[in-house]
Formats: sequence, C-alpha cells, structure tokens
Amino acid sequence: MTSSPRHRLGRNTDGVLSLLPPPGDLAPWVFGFVQRDDTHGGRVVVVLPETRASIQVMVGDDYWLREQSINTWRTVPRAGLWGPRYNWAYGFAARKIKVFAVGLTPDGAKALTGLRATNLLNAVLPAERVSPIDFSVVAGDSFETWRVRITGALRRHFRGVGRDNIAWDDALHVLATSAGGAIREAAAPTGLSERQFRRLFRDRYGVSPKRYQRVLRVDRLLRQLHPAPWEADALIDDPIAFADQPHVIREFKAMTGMTPMSYVRRKAAENDRVVRSVAANGVAPPAVATA
Repeated sequence: MTSSPRHRLGRNTDGVLSLLPPPGDLAPWVFGFVQRDDTHGGRVVVVLPETRASIQVMVGDDYWLREQSINTWRTVPRAGLWGPRYNWAYGFAARKIKVFAVGLTPDGAKALTGLRATNLLNAVLPAERVSPIDFSVVAGDSFETWRVRITGALRRHFRGVGRDNIAWDDALHVLATSAGGAIREAAAPTGLSERQFRRLFRDRYGVSPKRYQRVLRVDRLLRQLHPAPWEADALIDDPIAFADQPHVIREFKAMTGMTPMSYVRRKAAENDRVVRSVAANGVAPPAVATA
C-alpha cells in the first residue's frame, strides 16, 4: 500500500464515518476520502497523534484547537490542510461535527503544497494558501458530489508529477513491527546507508525515524484497544514491539496524555468510533464558542 503498511483501506461505512479508497491512479498521492457526520460535539476532546496529512473541510460547526503547551483556543480554517500531528492537543465543536476530507500520502502532501514536511507538523493551514485546488463545498453538495469533483481536480494536478523509487513502505513496515536496531533494519530495503536514510526520512516525514516509530507503535495500539475501530490494524498478527507493560504505558501516556486503560474506558463510555480523539476530562471549552 502507498500510505503505510499499517492501514487497511477497504470501503468502510457505518453511518457516522465513511472511508473510501482512492481510484488506483491517485493511490500514490491519496490514501482515502473520508466523511464524518456525527453529533459528538459539545465536549472537549483530546486530539491524538496522526502521521498522515489531510485536507479537511468543515461542513458543520466551526472547530477549535488548543495545543497542549498553549492555554489559548483557536479556530481552524473551514477548509484546511491538517499536517501530520506528533503532539496531542485539545479539540472542540459546539454541536455538529461534519467533515469532508481527503487524506494525503507524503508524496501527495508535497506535490500539492510544495511545502517541506517540517512546515506541516502539528499545523492546520488555510487550504487556499497552500493548494491550487479549491476544496470548498458548494451549498447543497453531498459528500459523493464533492468527492467526484475533487477527484477530477486531483487527477489534473498530479498528472505528470514524478516520485522517487525508494521502498518507503517496506521501511515503514519494519518500523511498525521491529524493536531494537530498527533504524538500520528499516534502511536496508531502501538501498540507502543509515545516514542517508535518516536524512531523507526526515525530509519526507518531518521527524526522525525513531520519533515516527514511536507514533506508529502507539497508533497500532490505539486501533487494537478501540472497541470498534473504523480503521483496523492491518498488522494485527504482528506483535507491537514494546519491551514490557511499563514501556507500553509510558509510551502511550507520552503520546496521548492518558493511560491505555483510560482510553479504553472513555471510548466505551462514549460509544465513539473515531480512533484518534477521546473525551477530555475537566477541560473548559473556548468561551466564545459556547456563548
């Protein structure tokens, strides 16, 4: 697969979340089209790390973010490029959460925006400032109408764009399933020296292979802990390479701000299908959003 070996991207629709794989010719650039349409607004959530970039269009209420290290809420653009997230944050929508989105591979994000991966980390940028494509939703558009229009625009934009031939998917598979010495092992299928691998990996993903590996492990664990994940862990038969249970808890808390058991309990209580957000306890929403 072109996005990452840990994502199973079959058609997945449950009424709240819909994930549709891209046409084959767009697979190097797009990992899927997503619609979210639910009523889980009105509460603050913890927004968890996500290694993939996406264009997200807020069709419902405005959405607010507050980074963990900043005590200030900000609204995100109605049509925004969400870069890969390696730090958790807080999120809030007053009532209706309705989003049309297109998920981008690293090649897709670079070819669409022209920006370095490091410029996208933990960022939500106005789509109209970083993309030549108009992702806005026309009044009355259904998700399918929007998806068809955006598919055509993406085809035109990516036509003739080249890619490197480095075996990044094989390297990511190693990082997702291996423990000690994984960086050297991950570099092997790419044909790069370990030093070259580290440099080109950071250029492509914005972080070091080690940092990426830590997020990969926790991301796989999120999928396995969730009572009903809408995106499954495709590597379910491969153990996650944590040293022991204390290592599991320590890494999970460092990446999410909570323990694995807390995540499980909150998800079960909320019957929430979204893997990478979970109800926050004792965090006040933005005052202006609830006025």
